[in-house]
Amino acid sequence: MVLEALRPRAVRWALLAAFAAGVAVGWQAGRLRRRFLRWRQRYLQRRLAAAQEKLDAA
Repeated sequence: MVLEALRPRAVRWALLAAFAAGVAVGWQAGRLRRRFLRWRQRYLQRRLAAAQEKLDAA
């Protein structure tokens, strides 16, 4: 029964599926990270502009 689960073809497909899942998860994580970094850059730029306006008004 254990030998049936460790057939070379089954192992090859399991490795391929695991690799593909890892690539997909990594790709999505990279997209989310870039999206977050773009949002943070815009957020910090808005805060900087507001602080500069306060300094100019003072």
